[in-house]
Amino acid sequence: MALVSVQQLFDACEEFELKTAKLYSDFMIRLGSDDDRVAQFWEEMSSEEWEHYVIVNFGRNLCERAGMMNEPVQTVDAATLAELAEVLRENEERVTRGAYTLKDAFRMAILFETSEVDDLFMRLVHVIRQAIERLGEYHLEKRIQRANAHMHDHLDGLVRAVRRFANDPELVRYAREAVAAHSG
Repeated sequence: MALVSVQQLFDACEEFELKTAKLYSDFMIRLGSDDDRVAQFWEEMSSEEWEHYVIVNFGRNLCERAGMMNEPVQTVDAATLAELAEVLRENEERVTRGAYTLKDAFRMAILFETSEVDDLFMRLVHVIRQAIERLGEYHLEKRIQRANAHMHDHLDGLVRAVRRFANDPELVRYAREAVAAHSG
């Protein structure tokens, strides 16, 4: 297993958060034209991904200051990053072609939010906590705690939107099960 460095993890998380934010923005534009509530939901999801991107940059700054960027991350390997990049690329291509429905968009979001992409973000949060400890800047821990709480709200909001807009009991069940498995 080829481990990645803290630098590589930050680079990957930045890319994944930006791509996800852009996909959700595309969903807002394409799927929200018939229902403003749908547009508002996808706009919120996109904004929340941008917030995650800001947290990644916040953490990058701390890890650079703590001299951690070249250290290996024991819980992340290069193959996982490559697989996730491929999943995102495939979905980006699908969105670019316009070959999706609202239900498809929800399935993509459930995949992104309950997959290794989200797990990478949580592993990154662990690395950021190490930097906070090394730097002795414990007051910054509150920012990380808010980010963790926000992640749960983000997932709950996705499930509520699927329930509200998808009109598909099987998709609602899939969303609930995926989020429960991811959170549990």
